[in-house]
Amino acid sequence: MKVCIDAGHGGSDSGCRSPFGDFESHYVLEVAKLVERTLEPYMEVLMTREDDTFVSLRERCRVANDGNCDLYVSLHTNSAVRKSAQGYEIYTSKGATRADELALKLASRHIESFPAQINRGIKEANFYVLSKTNCPAALIEFGFFSNSAEATWLMLDETKARLAEAVASGVLDFCGVTQTGEPRLTVEERLDRIEDHLNI
Repeated sequence: MKVCIDAGHGGSDSGCRSPFGDFESHYVLEVAKLVERTLEPYMEVLMTREDDTFVSLRERCRVANDGNCDLYVSLHTNSAVRKSAQGYEIYTSKGATRADELALKLASRHIESFPAQINRGIKEANFYVLSKTNCPAALIEFGFFSNSAEATWLMLDETKARLAEAVASGVLDFCGVTQTGEPRLTVEERLDRIEDHLNI
């Protein structure tokens, strides 16, 4: 299995900024590297960027498509004029696709890790990186940098680590891989293994 992890923005495009001066581009790159480190023992990971450089939307999709990735996950923080806006949300391309399953796996793991955070749901959007990738793709908004309380929480090292673990676990769930690296077996496959072991 091969996954493309996309740290949003970068370089001259810093994305949104927290009230304390933190850049979205720096934040999501840090989390993306944690996701990469967590997933590497189980699958091949392609990164759209490894440092604070600008990467076009077309190039981000090219990395995933030319690399024949099985899925694509783009990481972001959110911003709104209304400073009280808060919560986590996931976007997929429009229509019923396997990206919906990916989004559900990611959301399930996030809710499990952060049950107290407001869940803004899974939404559809015609974002370039979702519509132009050849594999199931999802875009995650971890929370609102425009909300000072949520931004403070997001910047905690523990929060970053748990966000990365939730993303990685959602990816592994979607790919049917356990944390041991073994593929998850269906009931029928388990019975077949037991029968083979017992020679029946």
